[in-house]
Order: sequence, then C-alpha cells, then structure tokens
Amino acid sequence: MDNIKFLNSIEKLLREKQQSYGNFDETSFIMAKIAENYLSLHNKKEVKVPYKFFGLFMIMLKCWRIMQQKSYKKDSHDDIAGYNELLRRLFINENNTK
Repeated sequence: MDNIKFLNSIEKLLREKQQSYGNFDETSFIMAKIAENYLSLHNKKEVKVPYKFFGLFMIMLKCWRIMQQKSYKKDSHDDIAGYNELLRRLFINENNTK
C-alpha cells in the first residue's frame, strides 16, 4: 500500500512540475545540445553529451542542496525522487527507440 501512495505522489509531483517547467524529455534534449555546443566550442572539437546528462545534473544539484541544508526539507528529497523517475523513463524510452 505504501508503494502505491509513493507512486501516486510521484505522478502528481511530475504532472505539477511539468505544467510549471515544461516537458522533461524536451528540456533534456535542449540542455544536452547546449552543453555539446559549449563544450565543442571550448575544446575546438565535437563533443557529444547524452540526454541523460540533464537529469543526472539536477539530481546532483539537489543532493548538493541537501548537503547544505541545516534541516530536513521534504521537497528536496521529493525532487530527487521525481528526477530519478523522469530519468528512468527517459532511459527506457531511449532504449525502446533503438
């Protein structure tokens, strides 16, 4: 029963965040392309960045914030769970389209 509550709260969180911030897959694609362009220009050679980069970066950012917090903040942990789920779905979709 706890797993069902957890999954329902994750789904609700993801719907709310997507309404505020846009589609995660599209954002991942755009952020990967921005990183590729910057790194390629900086290194003077073509650099490829996987779409998973954005989700992993956001999880690391949320972990850093947790490390800096003086007290427990539920939303930071919820965000990590949400990004992890979005990243899992992106990975599955990426493998299914190959």
